[in-house]
Amino acid sequence: MAMTLATRVVAFLLVTGLIATLLVGHGSVSRGYEALLALGDIAAGSEESRLKQRTPDPSRESLTYAIDEHEYQADLYRPEEPRRGSLILVHGFTEAGRRDPRLMEFAITLSRLGFTVMVPDLEGLKDFSISTREADAIADAIRYATDELSAGESGTAVAAISLAVGPALIAAKQKDTKDRVRFLIALGGYYDLTDMLRYVTTGEDRGGAGQEAPPPLREGRWAVLLSQLHWLDDESDRAVLASIARNKLDDPHAAVQAEVDRLGPQGRAAYDLATNEDPQRVEALIRELPPPMVEEFEALDLSAQDLGKLEARLVLIHGPEDRVIPVSHSRRLQDALPQGQARLFEAGGLNHVEVSPGWRDGWGLWRATTHLLALGERE
Repeated sequence: MAMTLATRVVAFLLVTGLIATLLVGHGSVSRGYEALLALGDIAAGSEESRLKQRTPDPSRESLTYAIDEHEYQADLYRPEEPRRGSLILVHGFTEAGRRDPRLMEFAITLSRLGFTVMVPDLEGLKDFSISTREADAIADAIRYATDELSAGESGTAVAAISLAVGPALIAAKQKDTKDRVRFLIALGGYYDLTDMLRYVTTGEDRGGAGQEAPPPLREGRWAVLLSQLHWLDDESDRAVLASIARNKLDDPHAAVQAEVDRLGPQGRAAYDLATNEDPQRVEALIRELPPPMVEEFEALDLSAQDLGKLEARLVLIHGPEDRVIPVSHSRRLQDALPQGQARLFEAGGLNHVEVSPGWRDGWGLWRATTHLLALGERE
């Protein structure tokens, strides 16, 4: 019989209780024990946890801010005891944006740990139309947070999820933002977009250095397709491809050939890339896409970026069995930075961005959480 979520949390805490006991001393709770409580809280979701019992609920307020005539909406989570500075939490693909229930629970957990958490709404990540405008929006959030929330401190932290990792890294290395970011947490992010597309559509992980990756989630190809429809000129192509993608997400066996036959040249090029299963054809199919789509694709590709401009410490957290973006991407991202600037935690308790710690796989997540708590402490 499968364990309930609450049972898994209790089992995780009991098995690691010896570690926690060794980390507690003389009435003060160490970072290690705090990390343990944080993981238990994340796994518990809205249910009770020891962290909830120990800490008061953070307050949440909505805010509107403007940078260079661009107006943004965000939620701000304030802890009763702000002891770890500010942190910008960047959501991944979710139509609910900053109000995604899982994201809100994660923000509350981070705030209980002493972070003042800012969660901006990013329109491109809400409607699956990711582009460089998300990098600009994250850069503006960094400017706002460091001016309004982190006055007198050495900057803010940034945490980004999945495909938002690329725009967050690009935002954090700009001329007027690179000295404002203390550290950046990249959860299940990408490095090379061409190789990511190759994996999602064909299953080949060209950056895996000979290590076989798990088979990709088949629905990943349709999510990628939805993320680029806004670059198509033909409104009819956009509507037809959106219908195809959503039908396939609902039912992988859905018949869509009649809709495919209605596509124009641009729409057919996007569909051919999404449905291709030949690893050798990926580059050629990308070149057939509309020029604006290719330009944005290249602009968001971290493997083509000058990452030497990034000054922040980078905390990479990636599940070794990730079936959306292989762990090889975080390994290559770590290798692309100067030695010691990035630290990678391969966490078996992480299924892309879903946390499910158990006694075998909670160790990596615990180490990663302990590390980021140490980075977050005020100097």
